[in-house]
Amino acid sequence: MKLRTARPTRDAAPPAPPAPRDVETLELVVAALEEGVTGEVDAHAKVVGTLVSALDFSYGGVWLPEPGGRFVLAVDFGALAPSLGATWPTGRSIGAADGLLGEAVRTSGPALVDEETHASNWPRWRQANAAGARFGCVLPVIENGEVTALQEFYSTHEPPFFGTRRSKWEAIVRLLTRHRRSALHELARQESLHDREAVTTVVAQLGAVTNEATALTTALESVREAFGYTYGSFWSLDEQAGVLRFAQESGSAGEEFRRVTKSASFARGVGLSGRAWAADELVFVPDLAEITDCVRAPAAQRAGVRSGVCFPIIVEGRLVGTMDFFATERITFSESRASALRNVRQLVSQRLETLRRTTADADNARQLLDAVATLQESTTEAGRVASEAVARATTMTQEVEALTVASTQIGDVIKIITGIADQTKLLSLNAAIEAARAGEAGKGFA
Repeated sequence: MKLRTARPTRDAAPPAPPAPRDVETLELVVAALEEGVTGEVDAHAKVVGTLVSALDFSYGGVWLPEPGGRFVLAVDFGALAPSLGATWPTGRSIGAADGLLGEAVRTSGPALVDEETHASNWPRWRQANAAGARFGCVLPVIENGEVTALQEFYSTHEPPFFGTRRSKWEAIVRLLTRHRRSALHELARQESLHDREAVTTVVAQLGAVTNEATALTTALESVREAFGYTYGSFWSLDEQAGVLRFAQESGSAGEEFRRVTKSASFARGVGLSGRAWAADELVFVPDLAEITDCVRAPAAQRAGVRSGVCFPIIVEGRLVGTMDFFATERITFSESRASALRNVRQLVSQRLETLRRTTADADNARQLLDAVATLQESTTEAGRVASEAVARATTMTQEVEALTVASTQIGDVIKIITGIADQTKLLSLNAAIEAARAGEAGKGFA
C-alpha cells in the first residue's frame, strides 16, 4: 500500500469546510472528556466522536485489540456509519495486518489513503470511497510502546493530521491521549468509591435478613442494583445430578432470556456458571458470544446482553451455588470492581454460613427445650405419683392407728368379759359348795 504523507495535488478535491482551529478542536475534545467517561470504549468514543463533529469528517471508528492479535470495531460515528455498518457492524474483528489498520499497526504511525492511492486490500476504504469519501486515515493510539487502539476516519477533505499540520497534530494526539488516560483514572477513582459504597449497601441489607432464602433474594437484588447490572440469577447445586440449576432471579433481560435461563442447567466447567464453579473464582466475560458452550449465549445476544460476571458461593467449605450478573453493554472489568465483587462473594458466603449455623443452633436449642419440657412433665408426673403414695401411706397409717385403737378397745372388752366370766365361775363354785353343805335341801339351790 502506498501511503500519503503530504497533501495530494488532485484538483477535484473540494476544499475543507470551515472548521474550528486545531487548538479549538483540542479544547472541544478535552471538554468532552472532562464531562466524564464510563469506560475505555466511551473514552475513545468521546475523542473520535468529537473529532468527527469538529473536523466535519464523514466517518470515525474505534478499533480495540482483542486476544489473538486482532482488532474489533467497538464504536463508530458519522454519516457513513450506517452504510459501513451494513457490512462491518460493531463487534466484527480484523487481523492486525489487514489494510490501512494493519499499516498503522506495523509502522506505529498514522496512515493516509486517498483516491490516488492503491488500496485494493482495504475493502472498507473502497466502500467509503464509493459513498463519497475522498480521504481515509488511521491514527494508532500508542501507550507504553504498544498500540492500544486504532482510530479510523474518512472524509471528503484531507484530514489535518498530515502535511504541514502533522507535527502539531502529533502533539495534539499526545495531549488527547494524556487527557483520555486522566479521564479513565478519574473514572477508576469514582468507580472505587462507588464500589465501596455498593459493598457497604450489600453488607447492610444482608445483615438485616434472618433466613437463607431471604438472604439469596436480598443478595441478588442489592448486588444488581448497587453495581448497576441489568439481570442477576442464583444457581443452586444439585449434588445428586452434579449440575447447577436455576433457583432465583432479579431484574429482567427479556422474556426469551428468562425462559432459556429457567430451563438451563450447567455442569462443572460449562457455561459462565460452570466456569466459576470449576475455577472456584470470580469469572468475567466481556462478551457472552465468546462462550460457545453456554445455552444462554444466543438468547443473550438477541436480548442485547453483552457482558457477564459470575462467582461461586461456598458455605462450610462446600459449593452451594453460583451468582451471575449481566449488563446490556460491553463493559470493562477494573481491579476495583473485581475486588469489590470478590468481597461481596465472601460476604454472601459468610452470611449464608452464619444463617445456617444460627438455624442449626436454633434447632438444637428447640430440641433441648423440648427435652427439658418432657423432663419437666415426667418430674411433675413423678411428683404427682409420690404425692398420691404419701397420701395413701397417710391413710393407711391412720387406718392402722384406728385398728390399733379398736384392738385396744376389744382387749378391754375381753378383759371385762373375762372378769365377768371369772366372777360367774366363782359364784357358781360358791353355790356348789353351799349346796353340798346343805345336802338334800341344797340340791335345788345348786
